[in-house]
Parts: sequence; C-alpha cells; structure tokens
Amino acid sequence: MIPETLTITERQILVNQFKILATIGFDNDYETKIEILENGYTEQYFEVFDVATEEIPMTICEETSQILQMFRRISDTVETLSAEEKDSLDLEKITFEGFDANHDPHYHYMTFLVDKMDLWQEYKGMYLNSHSRFPMSKYRKMLEYQYYLLDNDQYDLNREDLKCLIELLSSSKKIVALQA
Repeated sequence: MIPETLTITERQILVNQFKILATIGFDNDYETKIEILENGYTEQYFEVFDVATEEIPMTICEETSQILQMFRRISDTVETLSAEEKDSLDLEKITFEGFDANHDPHYHYMTFLVDKMDLWQEYKGMYLNSHSRFPMSKYRKMLEYQYYLLDNDQYDLNREDLKCLIELLSSSKKIVALQA
C-alpha cells in the first residue's frame, strides 16, 4: 500500500537511501524520487513506492500453513491405506483444490512458500488456482476437525479420521457429533 503520509524522519531516511543509490549509479531516476520526498508531495508517493499490494495479515499466513499441513497429514495417511480402503472412501471430497488467485491472499502466500521458499514441495509445479471462493469454507471446516484432534493429542490421522472428514463435508453435522 502506498502511504498517504510519511513523517519527516521517514522521508529523510528514504531520501538518504535514494542518494546512496544514485551515487552507486543505478539507472533509476532517483533525483525525482528525492525531490518528491524532500518536498512531501504526497500525491506523487506512488512514484516512490513500488509496493502496491497490502500486507498479508499474520492470521492469513498462519491459516495457509495450517491448511497445507493438514493436507500433508491427509496425504500421508492416504498413502498408508490399502487400495481397498482407498476405494471405500470418497477421497475426492478431501482433496486440496488450491486457493482462488483472484480473491484470496492465501493463494499468493502459498505460491511464495512453494516457489520461492522451497517449502511444500508436493505442490511444486501444480496448478492450484481454484477459481472459486468455496474451498476456503471447506478448508475451515476441515481445520476445525484437525484442531479437535490436536487438542485431544491425536497427531496422526487414520482411516476413521478421513471418513469423519468426508462425512463432515457431506453434511452439516458438528465435529462433536462425528466423534460420538
């Protein structure tokens, strides 16, 4: 986000940085940026700041990581099942669909983690733009169940947990009802 105002101290720090860059000899027009900052031309701050996007809140970053971790746990559990057990479950319902690139900051954070930070390599090279906002409500329901399990010291999933997740997404039952 481009600030609407800067303190004199912030402006001076930026002016000094641009003067250093101008001295080093990069090809940008730092003199214009320096003049904008020295004179406080707020309407022209867009010329100074290349960052045009809002910060992604910590809650979104944490939720993205928790969702990716949840699907890693699901994938690890599915790998332990026999072919017969896999066939008996509607695993498509608990498949990771990605995030909506047009409306969801989770997508951009996830692609950063995968492509730049080399984390979550199981998603490297995959097309994970869901083109829909629906998956987030699905993921949040699934996270509630994951939190329930973790709160009860159950860190590994099993076939029954996968079945409960599928049922949770198939109905409007509460998590507690699934455990009964």
